[in-house]
Amino acid sequence: MAQVKCRALISLLSSEEGGLSRELPSRTQSLVIRVSYDDHPEHGRPFSAEITADDDEPLAPGDKYHIVTMAFREPEAARYFHPGDRFALWFGHGVGRGIVSRRVVA
Repeated sequence: MAQVKCRALISLLSSEEGGLSRELPSRTQSLVIRVSYDDHPEHGRPFSAEITADDDEPLAPGDKYHIVTMAFREPEAARYFHPGDRFALWFGHGVGRGIVSRRVVA
């Protein structure tokens, strides 16, 4: 099964803002990506994905403008992630947001 891959720019909330309490490795499957139709991510469609930071640095609370590659195993992700699409990052609750910059042909 082919993966759907996207490049994206993400920003994480700081711990004080309710974001992550610790950093995550530069390659993680811990975060859920949620897309929504009504600007309410809690109503959105969740996707699991492997997120890899392009600079191999950990994803830390409060990070701004971190470039990542997201790899989805669900073929349905192809319907939801296009350049310019916005999404929320979840770890039990909203911990950040991002925008797709481009699709990656695998």
